Amino acid sequence: MGALVESVPTMVLGGAGLVMFGMVAATGIRILAGVDFAKNRNNLFIVAVSIGMGMIPLVAPNFKQWMPHDIHPLIESGILLASLTAVILNAFFNGAKGSVAEAKAAAAAADH
Repeated sequence: MGALVESVPTMVLGGAGLVMFGMVAATGIRILAGVDFAKNRNNLFIVAVSIGMGMIPLVAPNFKQWMPHDIHPLIESGILLASLTAVILNAFFNGAKGSVAEAKAAAAAADH
């Protein structure tokens, strides 16, 4: 099996990789097309900051020299940085959509 994979020309692998990552990008664009940027302007902010955070390892590869060494494996990947940023900002800005009374009732039930 290894010999079969090794016999595939580099150009074919490059073309397959190009198509694969193009499909990933197209799927991401399709998902973002369903997001309402007009009514909730926080969504535009979340996408913009997340893409910016994901570009940091490409634009400034030495940025991690100022970070603790223990987190280097986590911040070397632009995909991971963008994903974490999007999840955290979405939770902060869009959070739970329940009412304050529901939140108080849930907190009271958790205390008992």
